[in-house]
Amino acid sequence: MKLRIWGVVCLVGLAIWLVGFGYKESLAQEVTGVGETEIEVVLPISEVMIEMPSEDKSNITEPKDVGTQSRLVEVLNKQEVGSWNGINTFRKMIRWAIERGVPASTMVLVFLLPLIATIVSILHYIFGLTGYGIFTPTMMAVTFLNTGIAGGLLLFVAILAMSLLGRMLTSRLKLHYWPSRSINLTFVSLVAALLMFVTSNLKFIDISQISIFPIMFMVMLAEDFVRTQLAKSKKEAKKLTIGTLLLSIFGAVIMNVSFVQEKVLLFPEVTILLVLIVNMWVGSYQGIRFSEFKRFAKAIRN
Repeated sequence: MKLRIWGVVCLVGLAIWLVGFGYKESLAQEVTGVGETEIEVVLPISEVMIEMPSEDKSNITEPKDVGTQSRLVEVLNKQEVGSWNGINTFRKMIRWAIERGVPASTMVLVFLLPLIATIVSILHYIFGLTGYGIFTPTMMAVTFLNTGIAGGLLLFVAILAMSLLGRMLTSRLKLHYWPSRSINLTFVSLVAALLMFVTSNLKFIDISQISIFPIMFMVMLAEDFVRTQLAKSKKEAKKLTIGTLLLSIFGAVIMNVSFVQEKVLLFPEVTILLVLIVNMWVGSYQGIRFSEFKRFAKAIRN
């Protein structure tokens, strides 16, 4: 109770100090500005814009990536679709959408998502690799595709470490769950901002240009880890988290292959049919998973 009171007092004191400091600065500016003519300095747009890296890094998750869009559109132009016959409905729809401004990379991702979800199902039911459901690994695969595997792992480790540290600190205050998680999210945001600043000066890892969505998915996975640790055990949380990361990395590698991207775009109806057939087979699979061979080795021999 005393610790909570002291925490509130410190926060109130910090807020008062910040407000007072801001008022002091504004007052000083008003005093120094008396009798002086205010001059507005406008920099040219070329001076304000941040210099982008010169190397060409193809990223299918970025709709404004000119190199990726040009490559996919060029692949589409080489394919002759012909007149509509019912079978080529999706090919016609894709071309119609791209002609009206939909990025070609977005269309590829739309058809890649069910394919990656199918691969996650195969790895789970046939090989025994498990994670946090099917949607979390699929979404995390897109996240790794955006951040890069090295940058994504670095970001996740930093967010997870700060989540655990923040939970340990807020647990001593004995706050309600939602306020404590809000404070924890504040710590995570600060760490993400610091990490983006640090990696902007590195050549081998740079996550300074990512959007907010990869960070949100990383925070959700870290929250799943904390929730599983509280509800079940730390061992189970580690198992599910590592499994989710492995599934996501495998999915990101598949999605980043140009051959897969182009075939999904050229033959969307084949992709949908393949996804349906494979999932029907996996959904009715009743055999032993590969990861359970060692567990049931004696029974199999008998």
